[in-house]
Amino acid sequence: MNRPGFNIMHISSKSTYLHKKSRILSFTFLVLLAFSALILRLWYLQIIQYATYNDLSKNNRIRLVRVKSPRGIIYDKNMIPIATNRPAFDASLIREDISGELKDVIMPLSNLLKMDFAQLMTTVTQSHKPFQPIILKHDLAFAEVARLEEHKMELSGMVVQVNPARSYPFGHLASHLLGYMGEISEQQLKHTQYHKFKLGDFIGQAGIEKIFNSVLTGVDGGKQVEVNAQGRELKVLGELEPEPGLDLILNLDTRLQMLAEKLFGEKTGALVALNPQNGKVLCLVSKPSFDPNKFAIGISQKDWNAILSDLNDPLQNRVIQSHYPPGSVFKILMATAALEENVIDSQTSLTCNGVFRLGRGSYDCWKRGGHGTIQIHQALVHSCNVFFYQVGNNLGIENIAFWAFKMGLGKATGIDLPDEKTGLVSTPEWKLKAIGEKWQPGETISVSIGQGYLSTTPIQLANLVSAVANGGILYKPWIVDRIVNADGEIKRIYHPEILAKPSPAESTLQTVRRGLYGVVNEQGTGGRARVPGLDIAGKTGTAQVVSKKATEETAAEDVPDELKDHAWFVAFAPVDNAEIALAVMVEHGGHGGSAAAPIARELIKEFFKLKGTWPPPKEAQPLT
Repeated sequence: MNRPGFNIMHISSKSTYLHKKSRILSFTFLVLLAFSALILRLWYLQIIQYATYNDLSKNNRIRLVRVKSPRGIIYDKNMIPIATNRPAFDASLIREDISGELKDVIMPLSNLLKMDFAQLMTTVTQSHKPFQPIILKHDLAFAEVARLEEHKMELSGMVVQVNPARSYPFGHLASHLLGYMGEISEQQLKHTQYHKFKLGDFIGQAGIEKIFNSVLTGVDGGKQVEVNAQGRELKVLGELEPEPGLDLILNLDTRLQMLAEKLFGEKTGALVALNPQNGKVLCLVSKPSFDPNKFAIGISQKDWNAILSDLNDPLQNRVIQSHYPPGSVFKILMATAALEENVIDSQTSLTCNGVFRLGRGSYDCWKRGGHGTIQIHQALVHSCNVFFYQVGNNLGIENIAFWAFKMGLGKATGIDLPDEKTGLVSTPEWKLKAIGEKWQPGETISVSIGQGYLSTTPIQLANLVSAVANGGILYKPWIVDRIVNADGEIKRIYHPEILAKPSPAESTLQTVRRGLYGVVNEQGTGGRARVPGLDIAGKTGTAQVVSKKATEETAAEDVPDELKDHAWFVAFAPVDNAEIALAVMVEHGGHGGSAAAPIARELIKEFFKLKGTWPPPKEAQPLT
């Protein structure tokens, strides 16, 4: 019997059943998929990201706070502190502790700190380290600290930290020698020598502070603190004391330094005094100077702009970074070279009639009419140009350059300060390479009196005259005598270091020394450096800034300062077994004998006063 109705119903029922089963399977698959994803996410968070979220969890309750170490102290030779530390209050923000919108905290902070809102927002948003204080402002005034403390409950995430800041109790004194501090740059952070520093840290950026930065920097400590939900410190759970940096003791005498800077007054220039027997730096002056305290916690934009706009460049260390024509001071080198090369001896006589002619060129002596027939002694005493023109012409530029290099010119001295310049000692090869022109005979004549293609730094000339004084040894000038810890225990002690021993013959040095003694004591050009009872030897120098033709028709008092010659004076004392040697350079000072020699005189007097060896004791009066 045919039953079509039954077959249709059966098929329909089966179809419905299969459809329901498919939906159940799909739903089950989706549920399993969701649970799998959830399980995978839990596994990722709890296993893979365990350390990260564990740290975040702890930081919400227990936090490690960095405690910055104090920087090592810098002392002079008499243990007078000239670079120390002081407490400074810094306003900081921890982003993770902020409740609500960031701008709602930054806005009142900008008003309280009197800082630009946009600048603060940028500072905070560009910081990427979680739970680390972001410094908003260094070295808060007491009134600022009081205002922040008054509003701290409404300023979530804000903290006031106390950190050590550099302090220079004598202000400008020896600023170029000490240097200054500055916030580390992102570029510096890339170098391995700064691996232990963080963005926001202050490091030495110039001077001794820079050269000995790793020595002066201590080891930071830390403390483990418990905080509440708002990031407020509840209690200290543990603490590791910071280790202060090591201290430096210098060869510098602050008393001598003070007088040297006072003698310079408002003049622009440089002075450096050395112990010629070992190269110790006794004092170092570069003018104009600056106050390193302004850099200690971050220099203001106003002060920075003032420095940048100062045409005298107060950050330039003129002792080691500025190079000038040495002028007649170079005659010390010329005399040494001529005697050593047997171009002359101590009895050779040459005639000066006021002008020297070579080819079509004529070269004047400073004394019209000339000095007559003279020997090397009188040529040094009276600084006769024509005598040295003839000596230079006979020596030749190669011999001049040879002895200049040998006596330490044209190369760095290696003093423990950064960015020292080498100056220039010219040769025919140098000119051909640098300028593309051949050397001309007349250029040798100019070099013979310290002009032309020739430049030196004050430290080089101080080293040159030291070598003349000590028997012909070039020492490396050095500032730091020893490194000690906070308990005074010596960690390193420095010793004299010989750079070279050009060692001219003693007869040569004796002739030159006696000539330099005559410059000061025999009515020579350096007579204003004379001190009765002190055997001072020296040499004046006048370095041209422009050609004589540019000012020859202008009265001396009417020549603009920027066109006046630089004034040099180098000296040592006493003549035999010298204890101090120095170089003084006054920019646009005119004549070395009038501008620089008096500074040297007073400094040398003070040096021997401090030693207790001058003035000499009065002779005992006979009993009556």
